[in-house]
Amino acid sequence: MVDVQRFLSDIARVTPVVPPPDPVPVTFNFDQGIPSAETFPLAELDHLHSDVLRRDGARALEYVSLDVDGPGDQIVYGNTGYTELVLGSLHLRRELARWLGERNARADLGPDNLIITSGSVQAIALAINALVNPGDGVLVEAATFPYALRYAKMRGADIRPVAIDADGLDPEALETRLKEMAATGVVPKLLYIVATFQLPTCVSTSEPRRRRILELAQEYDFLVLEDNIYGDLRYHGEPLPTLLSMDTAGRVMQSHGFSKTVAPALRIGWMTGPEELISALGSVRQDLGPSLWTCRALAQFVASGGFDKQIDRANDVYRRKLDVAVAAVREHCGPWVTFAVPEGGFYLWLKLSDQVDWREVRRRSAEGGVAFRPGERFMIDSAAADGAGYLRLAYSHVDDDEMRRGIAILGSAIRESVIK
Repeated sequence: MVDVQRFLSDIARVTPVVPPPDPVPVTFNFDQGIPSAETFPLAELDHLHSDVLRRDGARALEYVSLDVDGPGDQIVYGNTGYTELVLGSLHLRRELARWLGERNARADLGPDNLIITSGSVQAIALAINALVNPGDGVLVEAATFPYALRYAKMRGADIRPVAIDADGLDPEALETRLKEMAATGVVPKLLYIVATFQLPTCVSTSEPRRRRILELAQEYDFLVLEDNIYGDLRYHGEPLPTLLSMDTAGRVMQSHGFSKTVAPALRIGWMTGPEELISALGSVRQDLGPSLWTCRALAQFVASGGFDKQIDRANDVYRRKLDVAVAAVREHCGPWVTFAVPEGGFYLWLKLSDQVDWREVRRRSAEGGVAFRPGERFMIDSAAADGAGYLRLAYSHVDDDEMRRGIAILGSAIRESVIK
Protein backbone atom coordinates (compact mmCIF):
# COMPACT_ATOMS: atom_id res chain seq x y z
CA MET A 1 0.00 0.00 0.00
CA VAL A 2 1.09 3.57 -0.70
CA ASP A 3 2.38 5.54 2.29
CA VAL A 4 -0.02 8.47 1.88
CA GLN A 5 1.59 10.45 4.72
CA ARG A 6 4.77 10.74 2.67
CA PHE A 7 2.91 12.77 0.03
CA LEU A 8 1.11 15.23 2.32
CA SER A 9 1.97 18.91 2.45
CA ASP A 10 2.95 20.56 5.71
CA ILE A 11 -0.52 22.09 5.95
CA ALA A 12 -2.29 18.76 5.58
CA ARG A 13 -0.03 17.15 8.18
CA VAL A 14 -0.72 19.63 10.96
CA THR A 15 -4.41 20.37 10.35
CA PRO A 16 -6.37 17.09 10.22
CA VAL A 17 -10.03 17.54 9.26
CA VAL A 18 -11.55 14.39 10.73
CA PRO A 19 -11.66 14.26 14.56
CA PRO A 20 -11.10 10.99 16.44
CA PRO A 21 -14.20 8.78 16.68
CA ASP A 22 -16.47 8.97 19.73
CA PRO A 23 -16.54 5.91 22.02
CA VAL A 24 -20.27 5.48 21.32
CA PRO A 25 -22.52 7.02 18.64
CA VAL A 26 -23.51 10.61 19.40
CA THR A 27 -27.17 10.78 20.39
CA PHE A 28 -27.24 14.33 21.74
CA ASN A 29 -25.21 16.64 19.51
CA PHE A 30 -24.43 19.89 21.33
CA ASP A 31 -21.11 20.14 19.50
CA GLN A 32 -21.92 21.99 16.28
CA GLY A 33 -23.47 25.42 15.75
CA ILE A 34 -26.04 24.21 13.26
CA PRO A 35 -29.20 26.18 12.47
CA SER A 36 -32.50 24.53 13.30
CA ALA A 37 -34.36 22.92 10.39
CA GLU A 38 -37.46 24.33 12.07
CA THR A 39 -36.40 27.78 10.84
CA PHE A 40 -35.72 26.89 7.19
CA PRO A 41 -38.10 28.78 4.83
CA LEU A 42 -38.71 25.78 2.56
CA ALA A 43 -41.71 27.12 0.66
CA GLU A 44 -40.10 30.51 0.11
CA LEU A 45 -36.84 29.03 -1.20
CA ASP A 46 -38.71 26.66 -3.51
CA HIS A 47 -40.77 29.54 -4.89
CA LEU A 48 -37.79 31.87 -5.28
CA HIS A 49 -35.64 29.40 -7.21
CA SER A 50 -38.55 28.37 -9.45
CA ASP A 51 -39.53 31.99 -10.05
CA VAL A 52 -35.99 32.86 -11.13
CA LEU A 53 -35.98 30.00 -13.66
CA ARG A 54 -39.37 30.99 -15.05
CA ARG A 55 -38.36 34.63 -15.30
CA ASP A 56 -34.74 34.38 -16.47
CA GLY A 57 -34.64 30.96 -18.11
CA ALA A 58 -31.22 29.63 -19.06
CA ARG A 59 -29.56 32.94 -18.12
CA ALA A 60 -30.09 32.05 -14.46
CA LEU A 61 -27.76 29.07 -14.91
CA GLU A 62 -24.81 30.88 -16.48
CA TYR A 63 -21.51 31.76 -14.85
CA VAL A 64 -22.42 35.46 -15.01
CA SER A 65 -25.42 37.73 -15.64
CA LEU A 66 -24.93 38.17 -19.38
CA ASP A 67 -27.79 40.67 -19.70
CA VAL A 68 -27.07 42.78 -16.63
CA ASP A 69 -26.20 45.90 -18.65
CA GLY A 70 -28.50 45.35 -21.60
CA PRO A 71 -32.18 45.92 -22.32
CA GLY A 72 -34.56 43.05 -23.04
CA ASP A 73 -32.97 40.02 -24.65
CA GLN A 74 -29.78 41.75 -25.73
CA ILE A 75 -26.71 39.98 -24.38
CA VAL A 76 -23.95 42.36 -23.34
CA TYR A 77 -20.42 41.03 -22.96
CA GLY A 78 -17.55 42.85 -21.34
CA ASN A 79 -16.04 43.80 -18.00
CA THR A 80 -19.26 43.26 -16.05
CA GLY A 81 -19.09 39.50 -16.60
CA TYR A 82 -15.47 39.35 -15.52
CA THR A 83 -16.25 41.38 -12.39
CA GLU A 84 -19.05 38.97 -11.48
CA LEU A 85 -16.67 36.01 -11.72
CA VAL A 86 -14.48 37.78 -9.18
CA LEU A 87 -16.95 39.59 -6.90
CA GLY A 88 -20.10 37.51 -7.46
CA SER A 89 -23.65 38.30 -8.58
CA LEU A 90 -24.21 41.98 -9.24
CA HIS A 91 -27.94 41.51 -8.52
CA LEU A 92 -27.22 40.23 -5.02
CA ARG A 93 -24.43 42.72 -4.33
CA ARG A 94 -26.77 45.59 -5.17
CA GLU A 95 -29.49 44.34 -2.85
CA LEU A 96 -27.12 43.52 0.00
CA ALA A 97 -25.41 46.91 -0.31
CA ARG A 98 -28.81 48.55 0.16
CA TRP A 99 -29.77 46.23 3.02
CA LEU A 100 -26.44 46.63 4.81
CA GLY A 101 -26.47 50.37 4.24
CA GLU A 102 -29.84 50.69 5.95
CA ARG A 103 -28.87 48.45 8.90
CA ASN A 104 -25.49 50.10 9.41
CA ALA A 105 -26.36 53.72 8.54
CA ARG A 106 -23.88 53.56 5.66
CA ALA A 107 -25.30 55.35 2.65
CA ASP A 108 -21.91 55.05 0.93
CA LEU A 109 -22.09 51.29 0.37
CA GLY A 110 -22.47 50.09 -3.22
CA PRO A 111 -22.08 46.76 -5.03
CA ASP A 112 -18.31 47.17 -5.36
CA ASN A 113 -18.07 47.23 -1.56
CA LEU A 114 -19.06 43.55 -1.47
CA ILE A 115 -17.73 40.20 -2.60
CA ILE A 116 -20.12 37.21 -2.61
CA THR A 117 -18.53 34.03 -1.25
CA SER A 118 -19.24 30.38 -0.52
CA GLY A 119 -20.41 31.07 3.02
CA SER A 120 -18.85 33.63 5.34
CA VAL A 121 -16.03 31.17 6.07
CA GLN A 122 -14.66 31.64 2.56
CA ALA A 123 -14.89 35.40 3.03
CA ILE A 124 -12.64 35.11 6.09
CA ALA A 125 -10.21 32.84 4.24
CA LEU A 126 -10.00 35.24 1.29
CA ALA A 127 -9.34 38.18 3.61
CA ILE A 128 -6.51 36.41 5.40
CA ASN A 129 -4.99 35.20 2.12
CA ALA A 130 -5.21 38.68 0.62
CA LEU A 131 -3.82 40.59 3.59
CA VAL A 132 -1.52 38.41 5.70
CA ASN A 133 2.07 37.52 4.86
CA PRO A 134 4.19 35.06 6.85
CA GLY A 135 5.28 36.75 10.07
CA ASP A 136 2.54 39.40 10.03
CA GLY A 137 0.71 39.93 13.30
CA VAL A 138 -2.90 38.69 13.54
CA LEU A 139 -4.79 39.52 16.72
CA VAL A 140 -7.69 37.34 17.82
CA GLU A 141 -9.95 37.00 20.85
CA ALA A 142 -8.52 34.60 23.44
CA ALA A 143 -11.20 32.06 22.47
CA THR A 144 -12.37 32.33 18.88
CA PHE A 145 -13.53 30.65 15.65
CA PRO A 146 -11.15 27.73 14.98
CA TYR A 147 -11.24 28.15 11.19
CA ALA A 148 -10.03 31.74 11.43
CA LEU A 149 -7.14 30.48 13.55
CA ARG A 150 -6.46 27.74 11.03
CA TYR A 151 -6.36 30.13 8.06
CA ALA A 152 -4.03 32.52 9.88
CA LYS A 153 -1.80 29.62 10.87
CA MET A 154 -1.70 28.36 7.27
CA ARG A 155 -0.46 31.82 6.19
CA GLY A 156 2.33 31.68 8.76
CA ALA A 157 0.92 34.56 10.80
CA ASP A 158 2.19 35.56 14.23
CA ILE A 159 -1.09 35.02 16.12
CA ARG A 160 -1.60 36.92 19.38
CA PRO A 161 -4.65 36.19 21.59
CA VAL A 162 -6.36 39.09 23.38
CA ALA A 163 -8.28 38.68 26.64
CA ILE A 164 -12.07 38.85 26.66
CA ASP A 165 -14.50 39.20 29.55
CA ALA A 166 -18.21 39.84 30.10
CA ASP A 167 -17.95 43.07 28.06
CA GLY A 168 -16.14 41.45 25.16
CA LEU A 169 -12.63 42.12 23.91
CA ASP A 170 -10.55 44.13 26.40
CA PRO A 171 -8.97 47.17 24.67
CA GLU A 172 -6.30 47.47 27.37
CA ALA A 173 -5.23 43.88 26.71
CA LEU A 174 -5.30 44.64 22.99
CA GLU A 175 -2.99 47.61 23.44
CA THR A 176 -0.64 45.49 25.55
CA ARG A 177 -0.40 42.98 22.70
CA LEU A 178 0.21 45.78 20.21
CA LYS A 179 3.04 47.15 22.32
CA GLU A 180 4.54 43.65 22.58
CA MET A 181 4.43 43.42 18.79
CA ALA A 182 6.09 46.79 18.37
CA ALA A 183 8.84 45.81 20.80
CA THR A 184 9.64 42.67 18.79
CA GLY A 185 9.28 44.18 15.33
CA VAL A 186 6.05 42.36 14.42
CA VAL A 187 3.75 44.30 12.09
CA PRO A 188 0.13 44.19 13.33
CA LYS A 189 -1.87 43.56 10.17
CA LEU A 190 -5.30 42.40 11.23
CA LEU A 191 -7.66 42.04 14.19
CA TYR A 192 -10.23 39.27 13.74
CA ILE A 193 -13.17 39.80 16.11
CA VAL A 194 -16.68 38.40 16.57
CA ALA A 195 -17.91 41.55 18.27
CA THR A 196 -21.58 40.56 18.61
CA PHE A 197 -22.48 37.21 20.26
CA GLN A 198 -18.89 36.14 20.22
CA LEU A 199 -17.88 32.61 19.27
CA PRO A 200 -17.73 30.62 21.55
CA THR A 201 -18.70 32.71 24.61
CA CYS A 202 -21.69 34.63 23.12
CA VAL A 203 -20.61 37.84 24.91
CA SER A 204 -20.78 41.12 22.96
CA THR A 205 -18.11 43.80 22.97
CA SER A 206 -19.59 46.95 24.50
CA GLU A 207 -20.02 50.12 22.46
CA PRO A 208 -17.31 52.09 24.34
CA ARG A 209 -14.89 49.24 23.78
CA ARG A 210 -15.75 49.14 20.09
CA ARG A 211 -14.90 52.83 19.83
CA ARG A 212 -11.59 52.29 21.58
CA ILE A 213 -10.73 49.34 19.32
CA LEU A 214 -11.20 51.55 16.27
CA GLU A 215 -9.03 54.24 17.85
CA LEU A 216 -6.29 51.65 18.41
CA ALA A 217 -6.62 50.47 14.81
CA GLN A 218 -5.93 54.03 13.68
CA GLU A 219 -3.11 54.57 16.18
CA TYR A 220 -1.30 51.28 15.48
CA ASP A 221 -2.29 51.08 11.79
CA PHE A 222 -4.06 47.73 11.44
CA LEU A 223 -7.28 46.50 9.83
CA VAL A 224 -10.31 45.01 11.56
CA LEU A 225 -12.21 41.97 10.29
CA GLU A 226 -15.59 41.96 12.02
CA ASP A 227 -17.28 38.55 11.80
CA ASN A 228 -20.99 39.39 12.08
CA ILE A 229 -22.47 35.98 11.27
CA TYR A 230 -24.37 35.90 14.59
CA GLY A 231 -25.14 39.61 14.70
CA ASP A 232 -28.79 39.32 13.61
CA LEU A 233 -29.57 36.52 16.08
CA ARG A 234 -30.69 38.78 18.93
CA TYR A 235 -33.41 37.53 21.29
CA HIS A 236 -33.17 40.05 24.14
CA GLY A 237 -31.66 43.50 24.75
CA GLU A 238 -30.92 46.41 22.46
CA PRO A 239 -28.81 46.16 19.27
CA LEU A 240 -25.25 47.49 19.35
CA PRO A 241 -23.74 49.47 16.49
CA THR A 242 -21.49 47.28 14.37
CA LEU A 243 -17.86 48.14 13.89
CA LEU A 244 -18.71 48.56 10.20
CA SER A 245 -21.28 51.22 11.08
CA MET A 246 -18.78 53.04 13.31
CA ASP A 247 -15.88 52.97 10.85
CA THR A 248 -14.95 56.36 9.41
CA ALA A 249 -11.39 55.54 8.38
CA GLY A 250 -11.91 52.64 5.97
CA ARG A 251 -10.30 50.09 8.29
CA VAL A 252 -13.21 47.66 8.84
CA MET A 253 -14.33 44.71 6.77
CA GLN A 254 -17.38 42.73 7.83
CA SER A 255 -18.09 39.08 6.99
CA HIS A 256 -21.65 37.82 7.05
CA GLY A 257 -23.94 35.32 5.34
CA PHE A 258 -27.27 33.52 5.06
CA SER A 259 -26.20 30.27 6.76
CA LYS A 260 -27.33 30.96 10.33
CA THR A 261 -30.52 32.90 9.55
CA VAL A 262 -31.83 31.23 6.37
CA ALA A 263 -30.14 27.87 5.60
CA PRO A 264 -26.53 26.67 5.58
CA ALA A 265 -26.83 24.63 2.35
CA LEU A 266 -27.26 27.86 0.38
CA ARG A 267 -23.52 28.42 0.92
CA ILE A 268 -23.83 32.15 0.25
CA GLY A 269 -21.92 34.64 2.34
CA TRP A 270 -20.19 37.94 1.74
CA MET A 271 -17.54 40.40 2.84
CA THR A 272 -18.27 44.13 2.99
CA GLY A 273 -15.57 46.79 3.09
CA PRO A 274 -13.67 49.51 1.23
CA GLU A 275 -13.55 48.90 -2.53
CA GLU A 276 -9.78 48.54 -2.62
CA LEU A 277 -9.83 45.85 0.07
CA ILE A 278 -12.71 43.99 -1.59
CA SER A 279 -10.78 44.08 -4.87
CA ALA A 280 -7.81 42.54 -3.05
CA LEU A 281 -10.01 39.67 -1.86
CA GLY A 282 -11.13 39.14 -5.43
CA SER A 283 -7.51 38.98 -6.58
CA VAL A 284 -6.88 35.80 -4.55
CA ARG A 285 -10.15 34.11 -5.48
CA GLN A 286 -9.88 31.00 -7.66
CA ASP A 287 -13.34 29.38 -7.67
CA LEU A 288 -15.34 31.54 -10.15
CA GLY A 289 -17.92 32.35 -7.50
CA PRO A 290 -21.00 30.68 -6.01
CA SER A 291 -24.25 29.69 -7.75
CA LEU A 292 -25.68 32.53 -9.81
CA TRP A 293 -29.11 30.86 -9.67
CA THR A 294 -29.13 30.91 -5.88
CA CYS A 295 -27.75 34.46 -5.82
CA ARG A 296 -30.57 35.67 -8.06
CA ALA A 297 -33.12 33.98 -5.81
CA LEU A 298 -31.60 35.53 -2.69
CA ALA A 299 -31.42 38.95 -4.32
CA GLN A 300 -35.18 38.73 -4.79
CA PHE A 301 -35.55 37.49 -1.19
CA VAL A 302 -33.69 40.52 0.16
CA ALA A 303 -35.43 42.99 -2.16
CA SER A 304 -38.93 41.78 -1.20
CA GLY A 305 -38.32 42.11 2.54
CA GLY A 306 -38.41 38.33 2.93
CA PHE A 307 -34.96 38.23 4.50
CA ASP A 308 -35.95 40.60 7.31
CA LYS A 309 -39.10 38.58 8.01
CA GLN A 310 -37.06 35.36 8.03
CA ILE A 311 -34.66 36.79 10.62
CA ASP A 312 -37.62 37.60 12.86
CA ARG A 313 -39.08 34.10 12.45
CA ALA A 314 -35.76 32.44 13.17
CA ASN A 315 -35.19 34.55 16.27
CA ASP A 316 -38.56 33.49 17.67
CA VAL A 317 -37.46 29.85 17.43
CA TYR A 318 -34.00 30.43 18.93
CA ARG A 319 -35.39 32.57 21.75
CA ARG A 320 -37.48 29.59 22.82
CA LYS A 321 -34.55 27.20 22.48
CA LEU A 322 -32.33 29.46 24.58
CA ASP A 323 -34.93 29.46 27.34
CA VAL A 324 -35.17 25.64 27.23
CA ALA A 325 -31.38 25.24 27.34
CA VAL A 326 -30.92 27.69 30.22
CA ALA A 327 -33.65 26.04 32.29
CA ALA A 328 -32.24 22.56 31.66
CA VAL A 329 -28.67 23.53 32.58
CA ARG A 330 -29.84 25.20 35.77
CA GLU A 331 -31.92 22.16 36.69
CA HIS A 332 -29.48 19.38 35.86
CA CYS A 333 -26.02 20.91 36.16
CA GLY A 334 -26.83 22.67 39.40
CA PRO A 335 -24.00 24.21 41.37
CA TRP A 336 -21.24 22.63 39.29
CA VAL A 337 -21.29 25.08 36.36
CA THR A 338 -21.45 28.85 35.98
CA PHE A 339 -22.53 30.74 32.87
CA ALA A 340 -24.01 34.02 31.70
CA VAL A 341 -27.31 33.98 29.82
CA PRO A 342 -26.55 35.51 26.41
CA GLU A 343 -28.83 37.93 24.57
CA GLY A 344 -28.41 36.06 21.30
CA GLY A 345 -26.32 33.60 19.32
CA PHE A 346 -26.37 29.80 19.32
CA TYR A 347 -24.38 28.82 22.43
CA LEU A 348 -24.00 28.59 26.17
CA TRP A 349 -20.43 28.89 27.45
CA LEU A 350 -20.19 26.80 30.61
CA LYS A 351 -17.40 26.88 33.17
CA LEU A 352 -17.06 23.80 35.33
CA SER A 353 -16.37 24.07 39.03
CA ASP A 354 -12.81 23.34 40.15
CA GLN A 355 -14.35 20.53 42.21
CA VAL A 356 -15.15 18.64 39.00
CA ASP A 357 -12.71 16.41 37.09
CA TRP A 358 -12.82 17.85 33.56
CA ARG A 359 -11.44 14.77 31.84
CA GLU A 360 -13.90 12.53 33.63
CA VAL A 361 -16.80 14.75 32.53
CA ARG A 362 -15.70 14.40 28.93
CA ARG A 363 -15.38 10.64 29.21
CA ARG A 364 -18.72 10.08 30.93
CA SER A 365 -20.54 12.45 28.59
CA ALA A 366 -19.17 10.70 25.52
CA GLU A 367 -20.18 7.31 26.93
CA GLY A 368 -23.69 8.71 27.40
CA GLY A 369 -23.84 9.81 23.75
CA VAL A 370 -23.50 13.52 24.56
CA ALA A 371 -21.17 15.61 22.38
CA PHE A 372 -20.07 19.17 23.11
CA ARG A 373 -17.10 21.33 22.14
CA PRO A 374 -14.28 21.53 24.71
CA GLY A 375 -13.03 25.05 25.39
CA GLU A 376 -9.47 24.41 24.26
CA ARG A 377 -10.66 23.83 20.68
CA PHE A 378 -11.21 27.59 20.37
CA MET A 379 -7.72 28.66 21.40
CA ILE A 380 -4.31 28.78 19.81
CA ASP A 381 -2.03 25.89 20.71
CA SER A 382 0.07 27.87 23.18
CA ALA A 383 -3.03 28.91 25.14
CA ALA A 384 -5.07 25.70 24.87
CA ALA A 385 -4.62 24.92 28.55
CA ASP A 386 -6.68 28.02 29.38
CA GLY A 387 -9.72 26.29 27.88
CA ALA A 388 -9.68 23.36 30.27
CA GLY A 389 -12.86 23.30 32.32
CA TYR A 390 -14.88 25.25 29.75
CA LEU A 391 -17.33 23.79 27.28
CA ARG A 392 -19.49 25.26 24.54
CA LEU A 393 -23.01 23.87 24.42
CA ALA A 394 -24.78 24.48 21.10
CA TYR A 395 -28.54 24.43 21.58
CA SER A 396 -29.56 25.91 18.22
CA HIS A 397 -30.55 22.81 16.25
CA VAL A 398 -31.48 20.35 19.01
CA ASP A 399 -35.13 19.39 19.48
CA ASP A 400 -36.50 20.78 22.75
CA ASP A 401 -37.23 17.40 24.39
CA GLU A 402 -33.94 15.97 23.16
CA MET A 403 -32.18 19.00 24.59
CA ARG A 404 -33.67 18.39 28.03
CA ARG A 405 -32.72 14.70 27.96
CA GLY A 406 -29.20 15.35 26.69
CA ILE A 407 -28.50 18.06 29.26
CA ALA A 408 -29.80 15.72 31.98
CA ILE A 409 -27.16 13.16 30.91
CA LEU A 410 -24.51 15.89 30.90
CA GLY A 411 -25.60 16.88 34.41
CA SER A 412 -25.26 13.28 35.60
CA ALA A 413 -21.77 13.09 34.07
CA ILE A 414 -20.80 16.27 35.92
CA ARG A 415 -22.19 15.12 39.28
CA GLU A 416 -20.46 11.75 38.95
CA SER A 417 -17.18 13.52 38.22
CA VAL A 418 -17.07 15.62 41.36
CA ILE A 419 -13.71 15.14 43.04
CA LYS A 420 -14.22 13.34 46.36
